[in-house]
Amino acid sequence: MMKPFAILIMMMVQLSTQPQSIAQPFPVSEAGAYMLDKLAGHDIVFTGTVHQQPEILKLMAELLPHLIEKGVTHLALEIASDQQFQIDHFMRTGSGLDRIQLHKAIDCPDYRHLFHVLRALDAEQRPRVVAIDLPIAQYASDMTRNEYMALNLSSILKLQPNAKILSMLGGSHVLRKLKWQNRIFKGRAAIRTYLEKWRPGLRMFSVLHIVVQEVAECDFSSRLAPLNEPLAMDLDQRFNGWRLGVTACMALAPSQPYELVDGVVIY
Repeated sequence: MMKPFAILIMMMVQLSTQPQSIAQPFPVSEAGAYMLDKLAGHDIVFTGTVHQQPEILKLMAELLPHLIEKGVTHLALEIASDQQFQIDHFMRTGSGLDRIQLHKAIDCPDYRHLFHVLRALDAEQRPRVVAIDLPIAQYASDMTRNEYMALNLSSILKLQPNAKILSMLGGSHVLRKLKWQNRIFKGRAAIRTYLEKWRPGLRMFSVLHIVVQEVAECDFSSRLAPLNEPLAMDLDQRFNGWRLGVTACMALAPSQPYELVDGVVIY
């Protein structure tokens, strides 16, 4: 017969391991661990940001020195590919950061600080920084930005089949699918849709970063606020019917949050 003390211990263990009814919150260091955990198990992790948000860029800076631990070989950024020479020059020499042309929506001191964090790492301990976005001069072409970025990501994997990529883009670019209501957008697919077609079996994970009170139409902000620390969690059917702020101004057909992204970090 088991002693009462042993029975009590077993009950405590069972309670501690039971799933929670709502997503488990993580403080910022835990949010970083969440991101690193996803990198460990996937070929590409898309991290969808709200541009120029200090909290998000702080987390990104926290992650950079640890990417090597998860085997990350490339950091793919929403920067026009014609800026690759300037990026390589800065990473090699430490000069010319101001000559890297960034989208106005992205450009801010905290974003450029990420390059300093990377440059401070040993050359063998940092991922290759790759500019994957469509150059402005090609905006009039038939190719969309998403298709162009997907092509560049696919090219990385073609040249280096064992590559592991962290891709930091605006939130709308990391959605798992883009099912539009309006026929005007016919043919404009998600980056992941292209990659799923070209590279079946590719392991991908999309994390959307949400800033509280970013938009009123975001249930993840309104229902989970106020927050003292960032929350990181996978999405599933528990959140059916919740609205994602990133889709508020997008004419998408109705979809559940977990159909659009795999996880969220909420600030």
